[in-house]
Amino acid sequence: MQDKMLTKKYFLEMVSASIKGLPVPPCPEEADTTLLYKLAVRNAVQGILYLAVQNGTVTLSVETEAKLQKSYMAILAREASQQEEIEYIRDTFTKENIEFMFLKGTYLKELYPTPQMRFMVDMDILVKEESMNKGGKLILARGFTQEMNNGKDIVLIKKPFLTIELHKMLFVEDYFMHDYFKGVWDRVEKTSNCEYKMPINDLYVYTLSHLAEHYLEAGSCFRPLMDLFLMEQKYDNLLDFDYINEQFKEFGIEKFAVKIRQLYKCAFDGAEYNDDLITMENYIVFGAPVNNASEVANVARTSQSKSQRLLNSLFPSLRHMKLRYSILEKLPFLLPIFWIVRIFEFIFKKNDEITSKKERISNVDSESVNIMKDIFEKSGL
Repeated sequence: MQDKMLTKKYFLEMVSASIKGLPVPPCPEEADTTLLYKLAVRNAVQGILYLAVQNGTVTLSVETEAKLQKSYMAILAREASQQEEIEYIRDTFTKENIEFMFLKGTYLKELYPTPQMRFMVDMDILVKEESMNKGGKLILARGFTQEMNNGKDIVLIKKPFLTIELHKMLFVEDYFMHDYFKGVWDRVEKTSNCEYKMPINDLYVYTLSHLAEHYLEAGSCFRPLMDLFLMEQKYDNLLDFDYINEQFKEFGIEKFAVKIRQLYKCAFDGAEYNDDLITMENYIVFGAPVNNASEVANVARTSQSKSQRLLNSLFPSLRHMKLRYSILEKLPFLLPIFWIVRIFEFIFKKNDEITSKKERISNVDSESVNIMKDIFEKSGL
């Protein structure tokens, strides 16, 4: 356990120095470099670790260094390809009069000393609902294929490593943040004929809210922690935390937002920890300390019984079903019929998926739920 905490401490020191453009301190001999590599992969900061290795401050085994180098080469190739697609979208969407806005990483990468430090898994683009089909076709014409359309966004991929998510909304309709963020177009700035961006205060609000979404689902959320820290470092004179905190109050995550701000100051700027912040940091850096984490997290946020959760998984709400079957937007009275359609689809096409879902729900134990409830409570959620 001591080596684990020491390695985490060095991991954060390495990241902090790197994103601030400072020399990375040497890795302590007691640190577990195998774990250090795993933390870098888990938190998608392989680029930072690679640069530390190249500078001689971290020494890995020959095998691990080879894997890290391969990962870094993929990061460079992905970065070049993403920039090419970003320019294509800017030019093509403008020519076709599609109003659009890049989200998250596309802008946040600019805060880092080098773009390779801020890994971007996919490119997120927000368009207005009436432009979804047209925008999707333009991306498909670029050689992408459509992997999924869930009603909230279209996921398009181009092998070996490009993914574009074309969004018509920022959060699904039955999510508690949806109503606030459906007004995002009322709070944007125009940067060119068709391109928009969020003002810095609203970008901070969205970045932290997106972190909260993943946090509640037991997902990885380390990169937003870096993003928020750098936003405050670079734009301190532009950030209005009175305004920002009022926005968080509107959808109820103001306590969590305060603690996240405290946490990134501890992790990257030497502020003093308390027990709650240590719990949050371990959860973010190492992941949830339970098996079946996403389902456990879901149970921890509700008071439903196993039978209720199974029932809800078979018969979702109308708002959820509209994401899968768009015809329900116009004909909501067909909901019972599409419940049956959905069940038959699972039976004939995704039997393994529905069986796995039942098993995950059944395997949620009370001890794990209590652990997650404690983490959420200490996090202000």
